[in-house]
Amino acid sequence: MDIDPCVFAANKLLEIANQSLTTRPRSAEYVSTKDPEKALQDPHIAAIFRYYIEHLAGWYDLNDVKRHFGDIVPSCARRNSLLLSAILAFAAASQSSSFLKKDLWNLAESYHLESVQTLLQLTENPDEFRTGETLAAICLLRSYEIISRNVSCQNHLQGSYSLLASRPTGLETGLLSAGFWNYLREDITVALIEKRSLMIELSQEHLPPTVEGEDDLANRITYLLGKVINRCLNQDSSPLEQHEWHSLNDELDAWRASLPASFEPIRTPGLMRELTASASSLQYYHTALAILSIAEPMQAGMNTLQQIQRINDFEKKLDHHSVQVSALAIFSNSAPVWVNSFGPISFCGPWLRDSQRVHELIEETRKWGSKTGWPVASIVESLSRSETRG
Repeated sequence: MDIDPCVFAANKLLEIANQSLTTRPRSAEYVSTKDPEKALQDPHIAAIFRYYIEHLAGWYDLNDVKRHFGDIVPSCARRNSLLLSAILAFAAASQSSSFLKKDLWNLAESYHLESVQTLLQLTENPDEFRTGETLAAICLLRSYEIISRNVSCQNHLQGSYSLLASRPTGLETGLLSAGFWNYLREDITVALIEKRSLMIELSQEHLPPTVEGEDDLANRITYLLGKVINRCLNQDSSPLEQHEWHSLNDELDAWRASLPASFEPIRTPGLMRELTASASSLQYYHTALAILSIAEPMQAGMNTLQQIQRINDFEKKLDHHSVQVSALAIFSNSAPVWVNSFGPISFCGPWLRDSQRVHELIEETRKWGSKTGWPVASIVESLSRSETRG
């Protein structure tokens, strides 16, 4: 018997609310967002809201030329208490983690609890729950979970999944579409770190119907990487057949051949700031090829010397893709690129063969974690094991 997505989401939210209620009372600086305009008149709340717009919204507008999370979400939050409380929870947690401000940590928890309670009320009305604004809020709360707990904590990611699963396959434009691509990137990040398949089943209808700009190209490679992950990193899946492997590889080749000159990386520090979509897209491309290199079917009848050559070629390919993924992050000066890099780096980084490159990547990853508030300990640990082996 299928469970209604809103019922599933409500059950997950009840679990979160019960956990939150047993922690600590609300922060003394907490101001209810029931009246968003009134809440934003508080100078402290307005400053946290402004911090989201200036420093965090770009994480979500990585591939979005229309800047839904930078322009539309803040505008909607002025009349939508759920969006405002989700923004405040995420932004306060980010500031607390980056600047070690414990008072903001307590405030973030207060707004997280308020968000969960609002979501619980919305699950009683499916039409109000299944909206772009709700999905955007869930994406923000997912980031709160990552920063305040760890990458493996996926309560809100499961809530996003239930919301997406309840919709028709075809994606609308606007905030719901922007929320979907953000959800998919978050799902990809966790899947790459944990070496597993995605929570969402992708279908052909998820592909952008037309390629009109760089954002469509970026979304297309996001879809293709998700497709490769679901086929190759599912623990219950069978090995790839030759025709499947060639089909996936051909799709990646076709994407690469379709790129305009503006997508080519610029290997100069500081000049990658305006190329966030292309840097992250090329990282996804190399990550997908790295996975396919591992999943490539072995030819029958190979002798020992041929096997040795195959292993050498295999290691060179993985090292090449890992170098590309790492360089695209290191040469970038963009927090959105760094945040989106954590999944590809976690998967590809350990395949680097040069211990000096591994050491540099470890130092850079620590720096990015410190600047963004992202928990990178597990990624650094994985890279450190690789450095020791090297």
